[in-house]
Amino acid sequence: MCRLDIHADDYALSPNTSEDILQCLRAGKLNSVSVLTNMTCYRAYAEKFQREKAAWPRLPLLTVHLNFIEGHCAARPEEVRHLTDKQGYFNITWGDLFRWNYSPKMFMTIKKELKAEIKAQTELFREQFGEDMPLRFDGHQHTQMLPICYWALLEVIVEQRYRTEYIRITKEPILPYIKRLPLWKSYKGINWIKNLLLNFYALGMERTIEKNRPSWQAENPPMFLWGVVMSGHMNTERVEALLPYMKKQAQDRSRCLEILFHPGRLLADEMGEEFVNRDANKFYLSENRQIECKAVMSLLAEELG
Repeated sequence: MCRLDIHADDYALSPNTSEDILQCLRAGKLNSVSVLTNMTCYRAYAEKFQREKAAWPRLPLLTVHLNFIEGHCAARPEEVRHLTDKQGYFNITWGDLFRWNYSPKMFMTIKKELKAEIKAQTELFREQFGEDMPLRFDGHQHTQMLPICYWALLEVIVEQRYRTEYIRITKEPILPYIKRLPLWKSYKGINWIKNLLLNFYALGMERTIEKNRPSWQAENPPMFLWGVVMSGHMNTERVEALLPYMKKQAQDRSRCLEILFHPGRLLADEMGEEFVNRDANKFYLSENRQIECKAVMSLLAEELG
C-alpha cells in the first residue's frame, strides 16, 4: 500500500483562506499543510493554529510554502531589489524566474536574492512553529521546481544546517489520466503544459537533491504529486474516479502520493496591495476553492490513512 498525504496549500494567504483550511483541520481531514510566512495575516493565524491544534483529531505536518510571487518580502528590501517594488512587495512572475534561470548574466544575482528571502521566510516559520522540528519545503506556484530556486534552497539548507526531511518535487503521473479518458475534456489545456514542464524539471531535481544531500540530512522520500492537471478543479467526483489509478501508479513505483488541494478561498474584500498577480487572484477568488474544500471534507478515514 502506498502512503497517502492529503495536503492543503496556502494557509495564511488570507484570514478566510486560513479559516477554510482550519475547518478541514478541525475535522481531521488533512495530513499536511503548507504555510505562507510573508502575508499580512501570517502571525495571527500561526498563533491560532498553535492555540487550536491540541483539540484536532490529527496533527498535520507543516511545510514552509516559499513565496516569491506576492506578498511583502521577509528579507530586507535592499537584499531582494530585483524581486520587489520600492515598497518591498514582490512584483515578479513565474516567467521572470524562468527567464532568469537561463540568463548567464542574472543567474547568480537572482540566486543570491532568493537565498536571502528563503532564509528570512524560513526563520519566520521557525519563530512561530519552533526551531527543533524538521523542516519541509515547497514553493508557491511550484517555483521550487526551477533550478535557480532549488539550488538557492539547497544552499540555504546546507549553510544554515537546517534539519530538513522533505522538499516537494512536483512530479505528476500521466497514466491515470489516460485510463480515465472521458474526463480529459474537463481539464484546462494550460495545466497539461504545466504538467509536462514540471515533470521535465523533476528529472533533474530528484537527481540534484539526492546527489547534493549532506550526510546529516534526511533522505527525500520518493513521491508523486497529484494536483497539477486538476489544479483548481479537485472536486469529489473526479478525485473518487481517479484515486484508485493514482494510488496504483504510486504503489507500482514505490512512491508516496501527495494529493494537493487548495481548499481555502480568498474574499474580494481581503485583496489588498500584497495581491499583485491578477491571474493568480482569479484562482484565489474562484468558487472552485470551495468545491475543493468540500472534496477534502468528503474524504473517508481509509483515504486519510
